[in-house]
Amino acid sequence: MDLPVSFDRPLRLFAYIIGHSQVLLRGEQDIDAGLPTTVEILFKDVGMLSVRDHYRALTIRLASPTEEEHLRAADARPWYDWRAFILETESGSNGHVVAGAMYWAESSSPADYSSFLMPEYDLPRFRPDRPVPAEPTSIYTTIPRG
Repeated sequence: MDLPVSFDRPLRLFAYIIGHSQVLLRGEQDIDAGLPTTVEILFKDVGMLSVRDHYRALTIRLASPTEEEHLRAADARPWYDWRAFILETESGSNGHVVAGAMYWAESSSPADYSSFLMPEYDLPRFRPDRPVPAEPTSIYTTIPRG
């Protein structure tokens, strides 16, 4: 694996599949912004994470021995094949993903394509043309005293 790897483009948390311990970050195709491709970053066998919902740019590297020691102290489970990946941002607010594997790929697939790194899942698609559901009405009531 060739790390560190940098992505100088917007990325967002696209899917978190708890049952299969997978996290997918995605940078959407945006022809107008000069981004003709879609980038996906997939973490598999995820055991621990601290990620943001979006990034303007991102560098992913393996944790230093000191960083890994801190993460191991936070989770006493055996790590087996897990590795600590550090998600670095320009602002310095780093996150991490402790996982068994990380994959990334770039494709010219259409923006409405579900996922090329996780084709077995029918992931929800963002539809900007659909109206956002209204906020549910809040109902306030007193708690019965008795």
